[in-house]
Amino acid sequence: MGVIPSSNNMPSAKFSFPKNGDTSLVEGTPFTISMAIQNFQSGAFVNAQENYFAAPQQVNRQGNIIGHSHVVVETLSAIDQTTPTDPRKFAFFKGLNAAAVNGVLTADVTAGLPAGFYKLSSINTAANHQPVLVPIAQHGSLDDAVYVSMIFFILPSLCGQLKSSSSP
Repeated sequence: MGVIPSSNNMPSAKFSFPKNGDTSLVEGTPFTISMAIQNFQSGAFVNAQENYFAAPQQVNRQGNIIGHSHVVVETLSAIDQTTPTDPRKFAFFKGLNAAAVNGVLTADVTAGLPAGFYKLSSINTAANHQPVLVPIAQHGSLDDAVYVSMIFFILPSLCGQLKSSSSP
């Protein structure tokens, strides 16, 4: 298992963009996911092909877990979907291997996403990719999840053309 942090050093993450319930994202438009993180030394990443789960969790001098984060975007059938998603299927996945800047990690979604409904989740891990381990069972979430919609966008200039072409 490795070194376990004190309860005062348990990591916590919160997406700052997009926010939960966000409907301002336009399909196919690039955007940057940003996530605030605390009590976590990010930027420590090992080669998953060679060292996956091969070493125990470590903490730094301040007692914070040394590791890295990931973000994953899963497609939903509706914003109020109640059936579990298939963790083998996702619309976007990115390992955040760089250190946080001012407590914030980012991931560029360079091609955007198609119109639809999505769940965005964080996966915070120790350097060797194992989930972060904390000292107590009763604790708040160490990760975050938000639900967002990518909207289909029609340019205002096309609205008039579509309206006139549908008129009798």
